[in-house]
Amino acid sequence: MNSSNNWLGVGAVLLPAVAVVAQEDVFEQLPLRVSSLRPDGSLVVDRGRRDLVEVGDRVVLSPRNGPVVQGAVVEVDDRTALVEIVDRTAVLPIGTKGHVLLPRTRTAQRPAEVTEPTETPPPPPADEEWRPGMPLLGHTRPPRPNERPRAAVNGRTYTSANLVRTLDSWTHSFLISGMDVEVANPNGDGGVLRFHGEFDWMTETSERTGTDIRLYDVSYEHGGTRFEPVHWQIGRFLPRDMPEFGLLDGAQIGLRREGGDRIGCSVGYLPELDEDLESLADLQVAAWYIWTSGVGERVTWGIGYQKSWHRLEADRDLVVVKTRFLPLDDWDLSATVWIDFYGGNDNLKNDPFEISRANAFVTRRWKGSGGLEFAYDHESYPDLLRRELPQTIQPATLATAHQDRLSAYAYTLSAENTRWYTRLTGWTDEQDDGFTGEFGVEAPGLLQKGARTGIAVYDVQGLGKSVAGVRLDHGGEFSYGRLDLLYELGYVHQDGFPSNRDDLLQHRLGILVGPDLGASWACSIYADGTLYDKELSFGLGIYLQRHF
Repeated sequence: MNSSNNWLGVGAVLLPAVAVVAQEDVFEQLPLRVSSLRPDGSLVVDRGRRDLVEVGDRVVLSPRNGPVVQGAVVEVDDRTALVEIVDRTAVLPIGTKGHVLLPRTRTAQRPAEVTEPTETPPPPPADEEWRPGMPLLGHTRPPRPNERPRAAVNGRTYTSANLVRTLDSWTHSFLISGMDVEVANPNGDGGVLRFHGEFDWMTETSERTGTDIRLYDVSYEHGGTRFEPVHWQIGRFLPRDMPEFGLLDGAQIGLRREGGDRIGCSVGYLPELDEDLESLADLQVAAWYIWTSGVGERVTWGIGYQKSWHRLEADRDLVVVKTRFLPLDDWDLSATVWIDFYGGNDNLKNDPFEISRANAFVTRRWKGSGGLEFAYDHESYPDLLRRELPQTIQPATLATAHQDRLSAYAYTLSAENTRWYTRLTGWTDEQDDGFTGEFGVEAPGLLQKGARTGIAVYDVQGLGKSVAGVRLDHGGEFSYGRLDLLYELGYVHQDGFPSNRDDLLQHRLGILVGPDLGASWACSIYADGTLYDKELSFGLGIYLQRHF
């Protein structure tokens, strides 16, 4: 990739942000988690109608090992919501953290919670009095930490088990059990103590079956609010302002300005993202600045720099530039660019810098009528001493390897809430290019009251083979819980195979049952089988979670 194209990519990120000078404070961030996955790839999160979530609300998810993922709510139940993500290739495990953006005009109608203060609250400071720009009907001061309950515990415990057989092997089977806990305001000063760990039994990257204790978050966080502008966090955690820099063993400190802007820095080690999460090999320091249009963060842009050393030898120089534009009712935009800079010790790259990762999402939804989504993703592999990939790849292959993908999705809703949709994706890499096309319809109540039934035809031109087929799916909420069924029939053509083996039929059947076990429980029981010519692969699994 030449330098001029690199600068064009950076400019595409910065332009929307600098075009908007000031925006209204219109959103409130409501934390959530992914609680289950549907067979069609959509996600279920643990927030619903009782939390004032509505169809069309924006959702932002932050996985531990990749860029921030954007989505939108398409269905709402009392305690849960169905979310469609823009990047259909993103892998988001159950438990992924995120938030939904709720308009403050809606949350202002929420009844205020009445709590007993632990001590006499101090009088409001002078800056809490009415000032130009505040609501004319008055201003309610948010409660201070010493006015909130101490040591409020919330979290979840979960267990997941999968029995998988494919290619005469059981290596993809696993058992996971974990706990994810937050203790808010433990000392009465507004801090948060976090712990997220799990026990895993699975086949490791060494191809050997083993057990591991994995710690994803063991940290204490304090500040970063209007009462405590200085923010700091220590332990193992994913930085909230720059999750693109990855999981960190160390500390960060930052300052939140009155308008919501944030500046910060961090120091610590980067754990390897494998089954052991070993640390102490890759030291990093980082600094960043996040500009926001207001505390509602309707418009944001950020820039950050990370320097790392692998076993005390200079390794990566990374700059991340990102922006987000989320109006109340207009086109949404989100874009992020990772730029790696190279010096004399980087032998595989000829340019002084390259865009090693870039993504952009542009979406618009018209309530009750339809929507459009466009997504672009670029990925190449930087010249690093740190091993980012579990498999062994020749350095010369990594130097030129890349993938670019552009996709478009459009749908329209009829008066009967029937959805007609189409999705087109084109891709190219260092070896080949291809495309995917899909057209389908989903209708409510077609076969069963309270359920949706869909049919789609698709054509996938992949690397070394193509698949054309039809997909049927049916699912809905019933008195016992949730039921989803999926069946696919595909015609597979394999390039370079003998004529008697190059064309095959592929059958896939998926079943997911989500029994209703009560408000504190989430459960998914699923089965998936694929008959590929004469080869049968199948998976059986269960996921059980309890909130507290």
